[in-house]
Amino acid sequence: MAAGFEAGALERRYAFLDVCPLHVVPAVVTLPIGTLEQRVEGVRAWYDALLAGRLPTPGTWPDAPLDVPVRKALSDMGLARFCRDQPELVDALMADILEAFGRQDVELRSQVADRLRELEEVERVRHAEEEAARARREKRAVRAVQLDDDVIQRLRAAAEREIAARAMAADPKMTATWGERARAWTEIADVFGDLGQMLGRGWDLSTGVLKHTGWLDLLRLRDLVEKLPQLRDIVRALGRLHATDDGPSVAETILEPVRRLEEELHEVPTPLVPAETRGIERSGEIARMLPIEAVMLGHQKLRLAWHARRAERALLAYRVEGVEVVRSWVAREDHVEVERKRPRPERGPIIAIIDTSGSMHGLPEQVAKAIVLEAARTAHAEKRRCFLYAYSGPGQVLEHELDLSPDGVGRLLSFLGFSFGGGNDEVGVLTRVLSRLEESAWRKADVVFVSDGEWPAPTQLVRSVELARETGTRFHGVQIGKRGQTGLHAVCEPVHVFRDWAAAGGWS
Repeated sequence: MAAGFEAGALERRYAFLDVCPLHVVPAVVTLPIGTLEQRVEGVRAWYDALLAGRLPTPGTWPDAPLDVPVRKALSDMGLARFCRDQPELVDALMADILEAFGRQDVELRSQVADRLRELEEVERVRHAEEEAARARREKRAVRAVQLDDDVIQRLRAAAEREIAARAMAADPKMTATWGERARAWTEIADVFGDLGQMLGRGWDLSTGVLKHTGWLDLLRLRDLVEKLPQLRDIVRALGRLHATDDGPSVAETILEPVRRLEEELHEVPTPLVPAETRGIERSGEIARMLPIEAVMLGHQKLRLAWHARRAERALLAYRVEGVEVVRSWVAREDHVEVERKRPRPERGPIIAIIDTSGSMHGLPEQVAKAIVLEAARTAHAEKRRCFLYAYSGPGQVLEHELDLSPDGVGRLLSFLGFSFGGGNDEVGVLTRVLSRLEESAWRKADVVFVSDGEWPAPTQLVRSVELARETGTRFHGVQIGKRGQTGLHAVCEPVHVFRDWAAAGGWS
């Protein structure tokens, strides 16, 4: 008597699918490249390699030359390094990689078929000439020329070798889909270093921050800084010489941020949790298909029909509903006042004051933005806080902390994107700065004041700055242009004066 259907045998037969990432299982099942076992093993190797920040070793499924265009595209874009420890990014990228393999398989087969027809035509002509010469010698009619299977197989192998030996370009669709993102992430890494890791790889970097108008000038400002090392020297000089590490400690009362994590539970309706069966529907989901469909998959002749139905999402499957409990951790931050003894830090926070008056338009504007950018980069690299004041006329003060979080980067780019203009109110902005210097977190800050100096310094303002300087605050001035002694010299010491910035980078 014939043995009955055993569901366990089918499960054991396809147990190797468990190592395949779930979201790419449909593409792996339907992809016509190699056996199913080879595809699963190859996809797992690609997935693990990308999570490690590299491409898999050559020879991993699929074989060359099928993988060459995809590897070349990923290598040219330098995309693998951004995939390190980014599972969501790898999930999205793997779907496009498998799609690219399918496109390359179709293209490669088409090229081989075209070349095979060319070789067959050459072979028929050669055989026809030989047959005609033989017929003349034997004084008989010319027979029709037919290529046998051995010749066709030999020509097919030759066509495959020729196509495989051709230089293959990077996959154009992969480059079009991921090229702009890879370029943007590379620019972030070049400008901010590890800031790219801190921001993550969300698509908002392409549609939000990276599309900001301020980002368009960011690389030009970085080039300006590279051409003017004086700018970097100014920012890096914004430290103070405190007591040595083996000197006496200072008791300071500070506000320390205390972060705690709270767990939150959310119920999310989802069809992926089979809590309740609500009927039957047409679907392409393998996990929910009816047993009758599984029988077709195990049948030697009906499996092709199963694949066709699967590709058309026409499999009979259970329709299920359920509720998934999603746990998330929410960070809550409080500030606790504590008093402790600790050595003075070698470098304190940075406060940048930027003159945005009408006289700063043009080259002075670019230099001021470059100073702010370099201050933000230095503060981020040295774990220092950085605050920006951009002012013009009375009541016109833009102020925010350059914390280089995703929101902070957006504020920085907003500053880099607007153009200067307006009057002068140095008393108003310095009053705000002096008020901030009274806070414990900013008491030892270094102030850098960027201006052309075309304003007078009232006596009361100079006296207030002197009092702040006596408590340890240093005021660095950056004067743009050669205007001699200005109001900037009255409130800042030292004052850095540069006269040849117009020769750098072609700024007008």
